[in-house]
Amino acid sequence: MEDAIAKTAPPTRPRYEIVYNLEYYQGFAYLPVAYITTRNADGTLTYLQHKVTTGTKSNYGDHFAPVHDQLLATVELLQIPTLEQRFNTKNRKKKPLAKLIETPEAKRMILKYIDQQLSALIGLIVEHRLPICYDGQRKDWIKDIDLKISHRPLYPDLHFKKTSEGIYYRMQLASGEFNWRIKNRDVKVLTNTPAWLVINGRVHRVQHINGNMVKPFIRKDEVFIKRSMVKEYFQKFILKIITQSTINAEGFDIELHDKMKHGMVQFKNNFMTGEYGIEVSFIYDNVEFGIDEKVRHKTSLEFNSSDDIVVHQYQRSRLREQEMTEYLEALGMKRSAGRFMLLNDDTPHQKPFPVMEWLIKHRTELEQFGFKVATMEWESKSISLATPSLQLDLKQLNDWFDLYGVIEVEGFTIPFYSLAQYIKQYIRLYPLPNGAYFIIPVEWMERYQALFQIAKINKNGIRLSKSQYPVLQSLDIAKLDDLTQDTLQKDFRDIEYSEPPSLKATLRPYQLDGVKWLINLYNNNLGGCLADDMGLGKTLQTIAMLLYAKEQKSNLANNDKSAATTKATQLSMFSAHQAALQDFSPLNALIILPASLVFNWAEEVKKFAPQLTVYKHVGTRRHKKAELLTGFDVMLTTYHTCLKDIELLRPLLFEYVVLDESQQIKNKDSKIFKAINQLQANHKISLSGTPIENSLSDLWAQMQFINPELLGSYNFFKKAFIAPIERMQNEVQKERLRELIAPYLLRRTKESVAKDLPELTYRIFYSEMSTEQRKLYEREKSAARNYILDNYDKSLKFSNVVLNTLMKLRQIANHPLLVSDEYYYKSGKFNDVIHHMETIQKGGHKTLIFSQFVSHLKLFKNHFDKNKWRYSWLTGADSSKKREQAISQFQQEEAIKAFLISLKAGGTGLNLTAADYVFITDPWWNPSAERQAIARAHRIGQTKNVIAIKFITKDTIEEKILKLQERKTQLAEDIIENNEKIQFSQNDLAFLLD
Repeated sequence: MEDAIAKTAPPTRPRYEIVYNLEYYQGFAYLPVAYITTRNADGTLTYLQHKVTTGTKSNYGDHFAPVHDQLLATVELLQIPTLEQRFNTKNRKKKPLAKLIETPEAKRMILKYIDQQLSALIGLIVEHRLPICYDGQRKDWIKDIDLKISHRPLYPDLHFKKTSEGIYYRMQLASGEFNWRIKNRDVKVLTNTPAWLVINGRVHRVQHINGNMVKPFIRKDEVFIKRSMVKEYFQKFILKIITQSTINAEGFDIELHDKMKHGMVQFKNNFMTGEYGIEVSFIYDNVEFGIDEKVRHKTSLEFNSSDDIVVHQYQRSRLREQEMTEYLEALGMKRSAGRFMLLNDDTPHQKPFPVMEWLIKHRTELEQFGFKVATMEWESKSISLATPSLQLDLKQLNDWFDLYGVIEVEGFTIPFYSLAQYIKQYIRLYPLPNGAYFIIPVEWMERYQALFQIAKINKNGIRLSKSQYPVLQSLDIAKLDDLTQDTLQKDFRDIEYSEPPSLKATLRPYQLDGVKWLINLYNNNLGGCLADDMGLGKTLQTIAMLLYAKEQKSNLANNDKSAATTKATQLSMFSAHQAALQDFSPLNALIILPASLVFNWAEEVKKFAPQLTVYKHVGTRRHKKAELLTGFDVMLTTYHTCLKDIELLRPLLFEYVVLDESQQIKNKDSKIFKAINQLQANHKISLSGTPIENSLSDLWAQMQFINPELLGSYNFFKKAFIAPIERMQNEVQKERLRELIAPYLLRRTKESVAKDLPELTYRIFYSEMSTEQRKLYEREKSAARNYILDNYDKSLKFSNVVLNTLMKLRQIANHPLLVSDEYYYKSGKFNDVIHHMETIQKGGHKTLIFSQFVSHLKLFKNHFDKNKWRYSWLTGADSSKKREQAISQFQQEEAIKAFLISLKAGGTGLNLTAADYVFITDPWWNPSAERQAIARAHRIGQTKNVIAIKFITKDTIEEKILKLQERKTQLAEDIIENNEKIQFSQNDLAFLLD
């Protein structure tokens, strides 16, 4: 059965090979043909089967080595029809190849072309150890016609014997220490230059000679040259090769040369490997020995003034050559193939400049040790070996730095700014007036690239804005410290500043540092981005800075007034009024922020700096005349309003423009960005917990606002930083960008300032209602007020009506969807909570989100699901098992950043110390219940500082309850906690529903 199966099994498809056959064409030249063959079971090649070309190769499989594509293309170039097409004269009758080669000139041209192509083909075949045959025919077994390959080159060994009649000349071929007569072997010359020979069925390459020079010795051992023909024969055939050959001479006087003239080092590209290195040789008088050559001596012939041949023998000094080789190795080179040496480091050898720079750097040492460094050539350019020098000078003019520099190289003086485009585009070669090129040192490319990328270049020099001074830090400029000592050079923490009495707050240590940092920028007329984590007090630090600026402006005004001409002692009422107006010096700061933060900012300024006058430039009743906007210390407006009123605001000069949540201008193409950048200000600050939300383009937009031109144009920034950093993670450009922005961006995380924080930070965030939400709330509030106040009594039934009414108003304050599915209105508070959550998540923090209403939590749940945010969930309806799973999940899984918890489920008994933020989204007015919720995170075992934020919807019952809490804490608790004991007056209800 097994035999039957074997007989019917399909035969295995043969594995095809390509073999190259050299066919002798009419005693003229060898032309190659490619054939397909297969292998026997023992692995030997069979016979020449079919011709194969680049077009038919795929018929035999796809396993062939890539080099065959190149070889087959060369074979096709050397086919008779192709040669005829190439060498027939245009517009004349076409001749066959046999006729073409009858003309001596055409024959030489065609033979030279064939020689060039065939020698390249044989070289590849030898290098890749591919099968090659000689004069084979179809159906010939390859084993009968194949040629072996020798990978050791042969060298000519020349013998000259002088007699009175002339000179006997004999050539032998040498391999290592052995040499042999050519006549005694079966020799065929395949190519002329270089000389490829077939000798006894083996392919050899003969170094240093022309293949034609071998042909006379195929038939005889030696050639006799008559005395009258000696000079012509030697000049034509011998003198070109004798310096590369071993020569033995009889009957001649010999002059010995055994002292080295110098070593030779030459920049080279190894065309076989593509590597760049140096080629090393040793020169004795006018004869060269390669570092790799095994011969101990060479002999050369020349004619003296009497036309007699003089023999010179050059004896190598192995000890001196060894010393020089070791010296090259000590300078960082290593031996490679042949005469080649490569850099002994991790530099890619396929790049030319490391070797060139090595030669330039060590040129003087090499010459002192006895080497001569040859002129460098690369891509048809002459490369200067001179070392360039650079002198830089820096001058400061107002808010600019002007940098001047000159380069000295080969006696030429070049302005430094001329290198700008070369260094920006990383072009290493700069043309000199003499036609040569000098290599811009790699240190210059790295040190000055940022300078030329950022600076403004003109024919007078290089200009940098004051904000770009960090670029100068990496430059070797003697004057730098003197000129930039006032430009953010000192540690800002050393600035003398303490909280003024006008600041109604005690700054924490890190906040004090933040104010000093802002003052340092203020004193230097530079902008900054305060990028602290949410909850660390960016608003308070900014208010403290505004107070400082107000004081400085007032002092300046007073000094100007004191310096003025003494006024008349008797002032009219009008002039006295004018003097009073001069004493009033408003700060005139513009703060632009999201609409939801306007009230919060107004409250914060009122709380911490009550003497600062505040104007809220929002709503339909805002001022429409410019002169009405300049009499305030602080003007608050929204991004949207700023865009609408840009024509009104553009002509004004503000002392400060402050952007809160400055990521609002991250889109450089947005109308908001363009409008904001039209505002005029002496000083600028941006505030953002997330200055980079999606891309480095966010950072560029904000830096362009606070310090224009700091990071160059956007197109430059994209090419120089965004692409290398975001796509290729280029660490050099990352560090370069850090250095540029470091003086202007202060980022502190909650963890980094933990020691300066109290264990618990508590703050209130006021949210604005959306337009539709406000209309609904006012409508419901008005109806409730009319009914409750008109029907007021103290019964329990009426108390329940009151509670239900207040509950409905609280729900609308959270989100209109909590009272009816019909209200698809937006909620200001919902948007604010989500925004806070996004910011905190990006900082890697975890948050507890509490609500009394499960329906409120479900709105957040739906949003989290839609955005694929992971979270934990817990309500009073969950089992104890689910409760434990939710807690464990939140505590242990890093990817879960939020825990949505109802008041009923999370008021007590939970240990959630993984969280360091707590959101109270709809305050239950019992302070003890609120404290219990916060205590889920702020408890024993907590290692981080906790920040709790209570979200209050402005102009609603939530805000009234907070105020009522201050007056009647017990009443506030009773409204929620004890229905039976509710005791409030008609006036209390009127206050709540006002």
